[in-house]
Amino acid sequence: MDREAHDRTSILGAMSHLTHGVYVLGTRRGRQSNAMTASWVMQASERPPCVAVAVRDDRYSRDLILESATFALSALRDDQVDVATHFSETSGEYHDKLQGVPYGLTPGGSPFLLDSLAYLDCRVMDTVRAGDHTVIVGEVTAGETLAEGYPLIYDPTEYEEALR
Repeated sequence: MDREAHDRTSILGAMSHLTHGVYVLGTRRGRQSNAMTASWVMQASERPPCVAVAVRDDRYSRDLILESATFALSALRDDQVDVATHFSETSGEYHDKLQGVPYGLTPGGSPFLLDSLAYLDCRVMDTVRAGDHTVIVGEVTAGETLAEGYPLIYDPTEYEEALR
């Protein structure tokens, strides 16, 4: 293994120890709703309240978010790995992933999961390119705690494909 490949392996191995929650990110364009699993999410500001989420550039949801300028994050419980897997298995471009899943619409119009710990309703404030991802900064315009429990923490061994 050459030095560059070794360094990349070492870096990615060390980065795997960063902790991430697991969320379902919902967005809506007109009558078309979509949702995807997202794990690269963080609080970015308190005043105004903002979050940042990294979405891979080839994801269908990325374009919907940028066109609608809105998205919602549903925080999953620690027993909802199956929900995270469901929203990561296929593209919403070809399959309605929300069909049969109880969801509501935020005040901003984005879908959120009724069976989750909480949701945040966000309006896109800014974006920045970061390698093969777009970091989307959203101002949180509404939010609600829906249940008590512990949040799902991302563990790559529980998924076949990385959730980003």
